[in-house]
Amino acid sequence: MKKIKIYSQPTCPDCNRVKAYLDKKGVSYEDINVRKDKKAMDEMVKRYGIRVTPVVVIGDRVMVGFNVPKIDKFLGAQD
Repeated sequence: MKKIKIYSQPTCPDCNRVKAYLDKKGVSYEDINVRKDKKAMDEMVKRYGIRVTPVVVIGDRVMVGFNVPKIDKFLGAQD
């Protein structure tokens, strides 16, 4: 199973949609609350160059926002 990280904020609607979608599919992930964890926010910006949430990292693929076809594609893709 691919490692999945979600950089999120509690009040972000798309963050909650991504997590709900993965929960529905029974897919486990690491939820990283960038509002509580300043180091995680810095990592997200430095590593991925992204300043908005959600940032979804599936294996070595990165996406921003909630996009079901892209999530499914990344989950099915081989690293």
